[in-house]
Amino acid sequence: MPENPSTQPAAVPSGAVAPAEQRSLAAPVILRAVVALAFGAVTVFWGTPTAAGAAWCLAAYFVGLAAARAWLLREEGRAADPAARPTAAVRLVSSACFGLAAAVGLGLGAAPGGGVIAAGGAAALALTGLADLVAAIVGRGRSPLARDEVIIGAVHLGAAVLLPFVAGLGAHALLGVAGGAAIITGVLLLIGGLSLRHDSAAQPDVA
Repeated sequence: MPENPSTQPAAVPSGAVAPAEQRSLAAPVILRAVVALAFGAVTVFWGTPTAAGAAWCLAAYFVGLAAARAWLLREEGRAADPAARPTAAVRLVSSACFGLAAAVGLGLGAAPGGGVIAAGGAAALALTGLADLVAAIVGRGRSPLARDEVIIGAVHLGAAVLLPFVAGLGAHALLGVAGGAAIITGVLLLIGGLSLRHDSAAQPDVA
């Protein structure tokens, strides 16, 4: 007569992300952290940026964020449990907002003036912040990233509000506001990405 184990491994709750899927999410989260921290480091150590340099620096930042978000959406869409996948609305909002932010960032290089950089940077930060907040609210209780996305979205929106007020202070001040927000979000994302990797290693997959 076959032996029955006294304890059965716990099944992954419906809507939760399995350990293997957490590992797949860690890489795009860490990529976004690296993009944010690299941008933040440039803004700290670049003492006298030109307006054109600041514009292209912001452009590279938003293009990097869009690439990391696209990768994350692809990995989230591969979840075995349909309830753990992002909804069509979240995918649409995230793709549109991050794509527009990247386009706005690239457009800054066409007219790199203080007012243009402030307005365009604020718009791009507002778009990415909105997308993060929408993903966090819809993914609450399902996505392991929801709590961090609330903070990241709020930080981006806060930087978007502040940016126009420093438009007259030059490119260094504009990069300082955006870079400060990037450092905060980069540290948070790096911790979140490494936590996903650690948690997935500590919890083996179950059938």
